[in-house]
Amino acid sequence: MNYFQLFSANKKILLFGLLLVFFSSFGQTFVLSLYIPWFLESFEISQSFFSGMYALATLLSASVLIVVGQKIDYVPLKGFSLFAIIGMIAASLVAALSYHVFMLFVALFMLRFFGQGLLSHTAMTTMSRYFKKARGKALSIAYLGFPAGEGLLPVLVVSLIMVIGWRETFGVTALLMIIILLPLAVFLLKGVSIEHIVEETDKTVYKQRIDNPEEARIWRKREVLNHPLFYLYAPTVFLIGFLQTALFFFQTFIAAEKGWSVEWMAGSIMAYAIASSMLSIGAGPLIDRFSASRIFPFILIPLSFGLLVLSYASHPFLTPVFWLLIGVSGGVSSPVSSSLYAETFGTKSLGTVRSLFTFVMVMSTALGPIVYSLLLDRGLTFMAIHWGVIVVIMLNVVFILALSRSFRSKGK
Repeated sequence: MNYFQLFSANKKILLFGLLLVFFSSFGQTFVLSLYIPWFLESFEISQSFFSGMYALATLLSASVLIVVGQKIDYVPLKGFSLFAIIGMIAASLVAALSYHVFMLFVALFMLRFFGQGLLSHTAMTTMSRYFKKARGKALSIAYLGFPAGEGLLPVLVVSLIMVIGWRETFGVTALLMIIILLPLAVFLLKGVSIEHIVEETDKTVYKQRIDNPEEARIWRKREVLNHPLFYLYAPTVFLIGFLQTALFFFQTFIAAEKGWSVEWMAGSIMAYAIASSMLSIGAGPLIDRFSASRIFPFILIPLSFGLLVLSYASHPFLTPVFWLLIGVSGGVSSPVSSSLYAETFGTKSLGTVRSLFTFVMVMSTALGPIVYSLLLDRGLTFMAIHWGVIVVIMLNVVFILALSRSFRSKGK
């Protein structure tokens, strides 16, 4: 089925996934980093103190996600989704009412856990589980919520902060989720079940799911962690989150080192959003045709070329090129990775499997800014750091290509 046919037949569940991914943006670094100047001023804390607190909140959210994320395998989707949405609303309200640094820490933990973690985990797990033959396309459609958030929310959030204040902006965020996200999610899930998913005109896919023994296997966390393919996939998952978060977090510092204006650097991120959305749509049919396992080893290569451009670029017009290449990897990585987990471990325990990989990803987003800060404090330049990263990426590609076939034969 093409995208139009797939969306026409399954519009409610696909819109549900896209909606949750979009609203997860309110717990992502690219939105929360916009509040940093006001956090520092209101709570009279230093940049380094906030960075440590942010990293701790993110690591704690990743740890809790391992336990809670697997519950999607046992709890009805509607109930699990409502838990995540109501939790995100509560997180925004806690942030709005934060007048002590401890309350700010609690708010950051909740925003990272319910937003970055649980909302996106729910959306991508649902797409991977409910679709099989069109899994890549379904994941690509849901992923469009990320570039939509990256393209729309920074301007909206900054404008609101400037006009009404940062606490009030969190209040508006909570209100938006109450009047838009919550009722829409309930409406879109009404009457939706795995039996209603249409991937072929003869509607035989559900029967094929039942007949496939791989789909029926139940994985425990220990079994996943003992599987060699977990350690083949995890470094790439770690690197994509680590690098993208660090680049967003330090975008103003990179601009200063290059002599670019902060406004131009921020505006150039639109190239990231455009490339990310286009490559996500392009990745869907490729996943469905060739499988995610064949594409996965190469998803970080565009990012490494982006770092090369950044290392040697001096003219401001190359800034969008850098972000565009980062966006190519960003757009491909999420649908490919999510589909890969389902291909490897089946869909019966997909919540358990994805929670472990999401832990790796969230942990990497916590460590990215810290590691960059430590290296910069030791006198390294961004160019030196990024050359080291490029070497690591190339070694990782070689590692996957060399070992994937033998690992698969042992793991099956």
